[in-house]
Amino acid sequence: MTAVSPHRLIRQLTLEALYEGETSGHPPEEAFLRRLREERENWPVLRGKEWEARGIAAIRGVEALRPELDRRIQAAAPKYPVSTLAIVDRNILRLAIWELVSDDAAPVAAVINEAVELAHRYGGDTSPSFVNGVLRTVSERIRGQAECPDLDTEEPAGREPSSVRTDPTQQP
Repeated sequence: MTAVSPHRLIRQLTLEALYEGETSGHPPEEAFLRRLREERENWPVLRGKEWEARGIAAIRGVEALRPELDRRIQAAAPKYPVSTLAIVDRNILRLAIWELVSDDAAPVAAVINEAVELAHRYGGDTSPSFVNGVLRTVSERIRGQAECPDLDTEEPAGREPSSVRTDPTQQP
């Protein structure tokens, strides 16, 4: 088994749970706890309660801030309605933006890199570049708001996702 960061594993399980919640209607927290139980057999490092707490906090945070997160995605990529993005791509973006707005200690570059890695693993061919572009725009806007909250002069991301769906219920 290759050494994988428990942070990365928790992000993967969190993303899978958010995806399952959106596609099947299963409660994301239950999906996360089920997946965590399964993965703890292969990854003993995940047996600590702190990893369960991190995943649950991320799911609750994404769910609680979903309208704000979607607004930020839409503002960064106005050509692509959030409802038409592939479910996995929009949940990668939601999770990363939640990290950016909720954790001042999280290095922006690390959050973006982890999201791009998730896009490589779970998304379509152009998902990584789309996720990268949207998150760079969002992070610049967040940083700009912290410096001068009345200004929002950044240009929106213009990268086209390979995974834009005309039918929002269509799965990747």
